[in-house]
Parts: sequence; C-alpha cells; structure tokens
Amino acid sequence: MLEYDISPAVEAFSTNIADSTDFDVVLPLHQSHGTESVIVNTADDVNRTFGVDALITQTPGLRIGVKTADCVPVLLHDGATRTVAAIHSGWKGTLADIIGATVGRMAAECGVAPANISAVIGPCIHIEAFEVGDDVRDLFQEAGFGDFCRRMPRFGTADGEKWHIDLPSICRRELVRAGVRTIDVRPECTYTLHRQFYSARRLGSAFQKQRILSCIMLRQIN
Repeated sequence: MLEYDISPAVEAFSTNIADSTDFDVVLPLHQSHGTESVIVNTADDVNRTFGVDALITQTPGLRIGVKTADCVPVLLHDGATRTVAAIHSGWKGTLADIIGATVGRMAAECGVAPANISAVIGPCIHIEAFEVGDDVRDLFQEAGFGDFCRRMPRFGTADGEKWHIDLPSICRRELVRAGVRTIDVRPECTYTLHRQFYSARRLGSAFQKQRILSCIMLRQIN
C-alpha cells in the first residue's frame, strides 16, 4: 500500500496488486470519464454516484475513493474546512478539466479556499508509456497542452516514434490553474510497474476488473 503523508488529519493511500481491498470505502458506482462530482455525507450516498468521476466529503470517518488502472487519481485535502476529495482523471476527463470543476465545487459549496488545498497525484501512466495517435495528440494541442506532447520511441524500443502525452504533469498544471499550491506528483508509472500496480494498457486482453483504489478519509477528532 502506498500511503500519503498529506496531513495527520487524514488517511490517504493507493492500493497495489498485493493489497487486500476488504476495507469500507465509498466508490463511484460507475466512472464515465466526465467532470461530474458528488458530495457524499454517508455511505448510503453511494447510490448517487453513478456516472461521476469525483467524490467530495466533509464527514469524518467516511473513506472515499476512485478506481484507476493507468488513469490519474488525484486526492485533495483542505484542513481549514476539513474537506477531502478523490478524483478520477482519465485523458478525456483531463481534457475536460475535471480537476478544475471539482476544486470549483469544493470552493462554491464547501467554502474551500483553493490555496489551502494539499493535493497528491497518485500512480498512473507516465509519458514514456502513454502512446497516442495523431487524433488524441491534436485534441491536447487544441486544448493548450502542446508542451506536454512529445515524439518519442515506442516504450521499450529505440525506434518507431509515436506521440506521447504527460498526463500527470497536465493534471499538475490544472491544479495550479485552479489555485492549488501544494502538490505531490508521485513517480510511480503503472505501465512500467505493472507487477506492482494494475495497468490496463500493459495487461491488454487479460485486463478485467482489476483496479487501483486511491482513497482518502478525514480522521475523527478526539
């Protein structure tokens, strides 16, 4: 288990392949690669999480999370308002700025000042392994992320160049644009470390329902 030292006030982690996942956690019933978020107050609110990619809570003891297997998990904590969020940012959600939308909702409905947020970008596919076609590269170029697109050899080769995109760095930029100042970008690449973290691209046709769970919870105040 990859634990994050965001604050003593929260528990935050991402699971790996060897971890048991028998703990209680509210996860979206279905992640749609969009920008929708839900504020959850109890575990029963899971019924409102179909088709959303971010969860927000101010309830101590309620562990929330998202599922990924190459996409970018982002965990947020604001100590001033005691608000946490878990975001699933795939390439489509990244383009649509789910991060900015979630931070905006935290500000509007929970009173969060973005500058007070601490963020962790968890294990995900990194630029060396995230190969895309010209059509996807063009979408990122048009969205203003051309600086994060590079022609590079195909993973594990010295030739056959393709476009590669730096998703975690784009997510970091979106956090900065949203006003977040404290950001930890984890170095773990799911594709490269496929024996430690699930990677849909690396597993190919063998990939089924395996997922990394990235979770965050406000600790109870004694």
